[in-house]
Amino acid sequence: KKLAMRVLIVFLAIIHHTVLSLSTLAGNRYHTFRRIIPKSNRITPQMPSCFVTSASEPKCGAKEFCAKLSKTVASALGKPESYVLTSYTKADAMSFGGDAETPSAFLYLSSLGSINPESNAAASAAIANILEEELGVSKNRYYINFFDSERSNMGFNGATF
Repeated sequence: KKLAMRVLIVFLAIIHHTVLSLSTLAGNRYHTFRRIIPKSNRITPQMPSCFVTSASEPKCGAKEFCAKLSKTVASALGKPESYVLTSYTKADAMSFGGDAETPSAFLYLSSLGSINPESNAAASAAIANILEEELGVSKNRYYINFFDSERSNMGFNGATF
């Protein structure tokens, strides 16, 4: 039940990003995501945050995988690791290009001000190595959704950035 809820939350975060992107283009900041998931069940992306979903399990274990990912994200984005949030969710199944047998992954990477073409390329390259080493996911079997959060939309320590 917890896994299903986490998968649902990650899925809704993706939908939320898409709705925000489209509504921003239209000049509307309507936040559908906040109305769908009760506040007590939300995983709110911090600065920066990286969520990984895959049907493959990390060779080093989930905790060590998140620790490796944390260091990599901090380095690639030039942020202190003390602010990095990483999460790994095991999916029951995942299909990429119609192939559900070969390992694949989806990542959501959010940050304040560090999402740009240069850091995105660096993060993608660095993360690709971890995905291949730990999950067996080759470089052509994952997507990363990069999202540049606004300070007013990012909460931490009882306030916003």
